[in-house]
Amino acid sequence: MAVNECSGVIQRSTATFLTSRSSTRFLPVTFENDEPRYDTSSNHQSYYALQQKCLSQRQLFEDPEFPATDASIAMPRITDVRWKRPTEIAPTAQFFVDGASRLDICQGALNDCWLLTAAANLTAHPWLFKRVLPEDNSFSTEQYAGIFHFRFWEFGQWVEVVIDDRLPTDSNGKLLFGRSANADEFWSALLEKAYAKFYGSYGALDGGTAREAMQDLTGGLTEFYQPKKMVDREEQLWDILRSGSEMGSLFACNLKSDPTGENVATKEGLLRGHSYSITKVHTIVGLVSDADHIRLLRVRNPWGTGVEWNGRWSDKSREWKSLSSGERKKIGLTLENDGEFWIELRDFMKHFDRLEVCHLSPELHSVQDEITGERSSKRYRWELSALDGQWIRDTTAGGNVSFLDTFPLNPQYTVHVQEGTTGSGVVIALMQKYRRADALPSLTIGFIVYKVTSEDLRQKPVPKSFFQQHDHAIVGGSIFINAREISCRLTLDAGLYLIIPSTFEPGEEGDYLLRIFTARGNTLCENDAILCFGTLDDRVTEQGKFFDTPRWALLANAFYNHANAYQQLETDYLQDILWEQFFRQNFASNDLPMRTQVKRTGSSAWRTFYSCVMQLCACFWLRSSVRKNAHVNIRTEEKHLHRQELERIVKLLLSRIADGQDTIGYEQFRTIVRDVYQWETVFRLYDTDGSGTLDRRELRQALRSSGFNINNRILCKLLRMVIDLNRPQIELIDYVLCAAECRHAIDVLHQEVA
Repeated sequence: MAVNECSGVIQRSTATFLTSRSSTRFLPVTFENDEPRYDTSSNHQSYYALQQKCLSQRQLFEDPEFPATDASIAMPRITDVRWKRPTEIAPTAQFFVDGASRLDICQGALNDCWLLTAAANLTAHPWLFKRVLPEDNSFSTEQYAGIFHFRFWEFGQWVEVVIDDRLPTDSNGKLLFGRSANADEFWSALLEKAYAKFYGSYGALDGGTAREAMQDLTGGLTEFYQPKKMVDREEQLWDILRSGSEMGSLFACNLKSDPTGENVATKEGLLRGHSYSITKVHTIVGLVSDADHIRLLRVRNPWGTGVEWNGRWSDKSREWKSLSSGERKKIGLTLENDGEFWIELRDFMKHFDRLEVCHLSPELHSVQDEITGERSSKRYRWELSALDGQWIRDTTAGGNVSFLDTFPLNPQYTVHVQEGTTGSGVVIALMQKYRRADALPSLTIGFIVYKVTSEDLRQKPVPKSFFQQHDHAIVGGSIFINAREISCRLTLDAGLYLIIPSTFEPGEEGDYLLRIFTARGNTLCENDAILCFGTLDDRVTEQGKFFDTPRWALLANAFYNHANAYQQLETDYLQDILWEQFFRQNFASNDLPMRTQVKRTGSSAWRTFYSCVMQLCACFWLRSSVRKNAHVNIRTEEKHLHRQELERIVKLLLSRIADGQDTIGYEQFRTIVRDVYQWETVFRLYDTDGSGTLDRRELRQALRSSGFNINNRILCKLLRMVIDLNRPQIELIDYVLCAAECRHAIDVLHQEVA
């Protein structure tokens, strides 16, 4: 999917013919001028429909998709959980009490400080906060039905998550996990529950990075820095913080974990392995001299209370006494045990190991000054393009460039930096998908960027020889790291560039999203083969000869056996014929010598005569003695296991020739059988060991022999389909389905172009 968020236009790939893992479990949402738009035809949970149903029936909503059971907790150490609604915990429960603030959020027994840090940052952006937490969430009598809704960004699109308001509590009725500083306020606890449903359970949130959560709440671009390693680049770090703050970026920071895994406090009052949010940056000028600049950061611990920074500019430090009361008010100083403190930049660089940044996606938004309340609107013109893809073993998972034999297998993308944009700033971000939701460890991922010419791109994709000879063309790239997203900033001159995203090791499988942010326009494209029809392999028997063989006579006989009085064949019978004559395992093995002989001996006069006799018998003699009511039940257990594939094959074959009809005539039957026969012939050509299966690495070439030139996107979808069917190898029925799907994709593409 190619996205240009500045224009609000989404370009979808034509290869949407297969259901893939990328299909969301939640209701997709689009926004027009910040107003949500829902797909009413979707089968996902709809907040407004469920709310009205509950109100009309005077029942409180109970979510069947995220039940109030231990399965939704998924943490063996948490036992004796009591699920209670907010009104059972606090009789005067409210969604918000005096609005939302970063100080509302307090951490509970779950190690999700990374999420709460991101949520605290979100409160500084009212326009974005409203997108994640819709304003119509309420406990008011006329609206309350025990149901609430939230929105999260999921790999390129916003989705809506619906929950009931039953929250996990301990035996004393106290909230187990996140809560608000005000006992009557429940927005943060309900947000945490929605996020737990988003990833499958509360246990799935037990540990993570703040930039991951910040991204899920904004759809922004994430980066991270190591302050301790930037001692001689203080100006650069301050510029990142200052400019990012002005542009509405979200910040988080942390110290390395203690070897024990516990949140151990340092002597300076900072917690190891714990995520903090940076909520403000400020410069104090002229405190000692006119040239003096003191750079301060306001940092918050999502615990809300407890241990705090005790060094310079901490709550009770003497440095604050050097400022006037007016200056302290201007800064927004509060000296309370609220988990929030100020720290000078140099001390921050000395103690914190990681700074995490989330730059917001390109949108028109306003920033509200927390002291004056004034709002200022600024337009930040980032241009964003995005494409998703897959690494699949033996197909597109080639590993890093040190594995030169397989590296060219990786997906390839081109970016065109336009003329007149010399020294254009570009940020490239590679994100792996679904790992947390599927409880899988993150892969080690990264990418390389090459400067290329039009001549280099003549062959698509770029072959191995290019990478062997063009090390000098590498202009940048990321490190390889096992993080959800890795990004890299580059300054690129006008021209063409080739991006190769990969896993570190070959053969590692996963889904990803590649995004390109530029200050000016960019064109991100897949550098892959063109999806189109090709030519049939010369080794495939000519279609005319097939109709002169005993094999066709048997098929014609099967047609007339099952056709109705109007010489029409119903879909179920077509499935039976294809199964019996092509896909049933014992037929495939027993009939192989005969088919080999047919191809070898050619079409003799005797064979032509024999074939004609067989067809006449099929038309006049056998049909009179074997009618439709003689249909034999061939729905064996093996056929039942392939039922879904068989139905899909027939649907695709009929869609091309039957124009929506449920029955076909004799000529249409001839066309369908000819196509399946040709695909079977190609399958046998590549089944060189006679095993009745193909290796996944042979699929692209086999499809080319069937007359289909395919690209990586289609190939990956086909292989994903085979994987989802639990096939270690490709069987004949799988190959026929792949061929039918491939032809359908090309047909759809031609229709769209026309």
